[in-house]
Amino acid sequence: MNSIELKKYGFGEYCELDLITGKKEFSTIKKIPGFTGLYYMDQASFFAIYPTKSGPCIYYGGKEFSINKELTISLLKNDKQRKFTISDYDIEIEYRESPYIDFDVWSEEVDVDLFYMIEQSYKSDDFYERYTSQTKH
Repeated sequence: MNSIELKKYGFGEYCELDLITGKKEFSTIKKIPGFTGLYYMDQASFFAIYPTKSGPCIYYGGKEFSINKELTISLLKNDKQRKFTISDYDIEIEYRESPYIDFDVWSEEVDVDLFYMIEQSYKSDDFYERYTSQTKH
């Protein structure tokens, strides 16, 4: 299986991503039950994180990378500008702060900013439990 389903972080939008070709199909309907992964997209980049049998994996720039606790992952904040970096893989994504932070009681930064969530939790065992699947992926 070369395709995975991803949910846009903080929104009810979905993307079926072919990991080989990079082809993306977007939908407002979830087709696969359970947790299948998350994505972020803007005009400049597409970034996804999803569970695999061997733990969390990211898709960026047409390539797959595994995540582990030894990586150097950082998030720099400068007013409303953000820069997410995984220096081990030369990944840098610049983006604007989500306007939905503290929008309501369910909208803390960790709930609406995928990169903040990754940076805050990639060293925790719970993160690896959530991103390790029992499927053949």
